[in-house]
Order: sequence, then structure tokens, then C-alpha cells
Amino acid sequence: MAGNFSKRISFDGQATLAVILPQMRKDGMYYEVNIKGFPRFFMTWSAADRYDTVAQEGLKLPYNLVLAVSDAIEEEVKRNK
Repeated sequence: MAGNFSKRISFDGQATLAVILPQMRKDGMYYEVNIKGFPRFFMTWSAADRYDTVAQEGLKLPYNLVLAVSDAIEEEVKRNK
């Protein structure tokens, strides 16, 4: 399993640092995502053929942020193959 990683991501004209922690669970790989100014959230591979957020009560994130984090995770996974 890959280790924790951080990635500078850009969305809606903003650049910020995302700290991402991979977690292997019984139903697959999940990624805990920590970004200053946003609540911690989790992502996993989805039926949409990309990484997507795991349903969490009250979680509201900009869609472009979700896409940017998805791209960052996918890039890291490909780099570590």
C-alpha cells in the first residue's frame, strides 16, 4: 500500500495543499483527504470510473475540488504501479 502523500491542487482559481492518507479497508482502498478550510473527507474508486467522495452527512464540497483531488489520487496511484 502506498504511503501518505501531499499534493498541491488547483480548483476555481485557487491553489491549496491536499494531504492524502491511503487506507485499506475490507471493501477496498479508501483515501482520507485533509485540506485546510474544508472538513476531512474520504474518497474511493466509483462506478463513474474515477475517485469520488464517500457519502458523509453534511458534506458539501465544490465539485471542482472533488475532481482535482480525484486527479491527484489517480496520478499518484499510476506513479506507484
